[in-house]
Amino acid sequence: MRQLSPSKLVLCALATLPLAAQTNPDVPSQYQAIYSNMTTQISAFQTAIDQGWDATPYPVAWAPHLSSAESDQFTALIAPGYFTNTVLVELQELQATGAMAVTTHISFPILYQPFYDYTDNSSQFQQFVSFYQQVASAVHAAGMQLVVEATVAESLDGTTGGADFEPYYQTLDWNDFMNGRAQNAVNVAQLIQPDYLSLICEPDTESANAYQPTEDSPSGALELLQSQLTALDQANITGVQFGAGAGTWIESFTTYLQNYASTEVNYIDMHVYPVNNSDLENVLAGASVIQQSGKPAAVSEAWPDKIANSELGTLDINTIDSRDAFSFWAPVDTAFLQAMVDCAQYQQFLFFAPSFPAYFAAYLDYNTYGTDTPEQILPAAFAAAASANKAGAFTSTGTAFSTMIVGPDTAPPSIPAAPIASTASSTGVTLTWVPATDNVGVAGYSVYRDGVPGAQIAAPPFYDTGLTPGDTYTYTLSAFDAQGNTSLLSAPLVITLIDLSPPTVPTDLSAGSVTQNSVSLTWSPSTGGGGVGGYRLLKGTSPDAMEIIAGYVLETDYMDLNVIPANTYYYAVESYNLQGITSLPSGPITVATLALPPPSNLMTTAVTDASVSLIWSPSGGTDPPAGYRILKGNSPTSLQVVVGSDPDTTYTDSNVWPDTTFYYEVEMFDARGITSAPSSMLTVTTLPGNMPAVTGP
Repeated sequence: MRQLSPSKLVLCALATLPLAAQTNPDVPSQYQAIYSNMTTQISAFQTAIDQGWDATPYPVAWAPHLSSAESDQFTALIAPGYFTNTVLVELQELQATGAMAVTTHISFPILYQPFYDYTDNSSQFQQFVSFYQQVASAVHAAGMQLVVEATVAESLDGTTGGADFEPYYQTLDWNDFMNGRAQNAVNVAQLIQPDYLSLICEPDTESANAYQPTEDSPSGALELLQSQLTALDQANITGVQFGAGAGTWIESFTTYLQNYASTEVNYIDMHVYPVNNSDLENVLAGASVIQQSGKPAAVSEAWPDKIANSELGTLDINTIDSRDAFSFWAPVDTAFLQAMVDCAQYQQFLFFAPSFPAYFAAYLDYNTYGTDTPEQILPAAFAAAASANKAGAFTSTGTAFSTMIVGPDTAPPSIPAAPIASTASSTGVTLTWVPATDNVGVAGYSVYRDGVPGAQIAAPPFYDTGLTPGDTYTYTLSAFDAQGNTSLLSAPLVITLIDLSPPTVPTDLSAGSVTQNSVSLTWSPSTGGGGVGGYRLLKGTSPDAMEIIAGYVLETDYMDLNVIPANTYYYAVESYNLQGITSLPSGPITVATLALPPPSNLMTTAVTDASVSLIWSPSGGTDPPAGYRILKGNSPTSLQVVVGSDPDTTYTDSNVWPDTTFYYEVEMFDARGITSAPSSMLTVTTLPGNMPAVTGP
């Protein structure tokens, strides 16, 4: 986190070497001048350190950033599995370099409840508390210290899930801002309990990000710091050391440091990014001012910005940060880290925190990504680092940093225990194992299948897929550290996979007896090396929408009683073995159920001028009818139901008038309300008035 402006300080008479015409064939032409200038500036800085330092080691807490836990990523931090799959993996890889601490941001307003009231997400506050308590617990369980910067949150380049904090910041006046920063710091100290807590780090950047111009002055920054220290004192915080600092590029740099030293802070912090002009000189000058105050110095952020003098104050942070991603910068990054590591020991810093350990794990190739935009480069760089962390991989910069802080390391990790197969299928196996140990830290493991190295992984479990059912495989492991030392192979695990191949697809599916209310199905049996456990029947009203209607059929026949007359159904059958592995379904067959038979022999038994008596033969079918419906009309095309009858097969219609022709039909319905086709139509003409009744057909 920083805001760059032209450096205005010349605080000591560090001799600057002349700009050498240094070229590197791997550096693109547009970056050759920057590369040369950086090499010159870093070399001069290293020379000044070497001239003053007698090479006596000092126990600095090497604390690279745990980037995956930076609060600027906001909701990405609380996504399911993120802590285990990303944070713990990066923590292990940083420990493998020899780091004794890690640094991360828990910035305002990430642990400030009113922010979540403002965003209508009150429950998120506790989610972030729980996340950072997990982080602190994991760091301390690893025997490491936790350094926290509680500054101002902003979107972290190359990540997803970041919040837009600007609208909230713009609602705060200076007092609101100071109160919020103070409460955020108290919550971090009380709930997370880091070892070191930097309360202000870059007054100029924080001021710009939070729309608080008052902070961008020595007096404003001092007022903000004192308000936080007062709140922390009133909260009776113990066991946490507090600090404050500024970037080496800021105007009035020493005034900020002297103001901080006048308070009750335990240490003074510095950020180091530009290496232009006198920026590296200011590291030594600032350390001198801090020492004179009687307090220790620390650096909570440092990485060499790849920027020309003429670009200072003109480039956005994304553009600057995206330049870091390319592998041709590795020699510059390594030289910068060596100078800063030596400076930290020379000036007896409490801790030193490289800002971008992503480049300990992976760089990008300029030939592939050089024409991309910063918005494309940064996510690709973070993704490459995450993948490298999961494989336990390191760049030359990462390996060099490890050597700088732990010295030459030739001791390999312990031999891992034999892997254990926690799960297995017909084509894959999941391996776990007891972690190996190392004098610094295990970076990862190489997994061998049948004596051939297959994968590198930071930690178990390991999933091996694409195997052949029934085959036997032998697995062994070796552990390696950040400097490439490799253990001997573990004892082997020999595993034979069960043949879980599905049975053959059932054949010859056919319908035997089909009635109005049932379909009888049969098929030929399946076969398979894993045995046949049974069959599943599928059914649908279209071949594209079939569902299982019977999931445990042991024989090769099935009677479907859940059908409706005069409907079309599609059936298929699939088999499964004793492990539940299912075959493909057979090709569907089409079955049409029979319609309900209509009543027959509709006739009259008597006709008068005022009534018509009807009789008919009952319907056939497999089930007895529930009843009959009489249809009547004055024309053959206008028949309507006039009555729903009981199962009786006679009916007398008294709603008629003399000398009129009526048309009748009758239909049957079953217990489900399903109706048959109507009977044949009967035409009846009533008698004229006062005529004797006519009987018979």
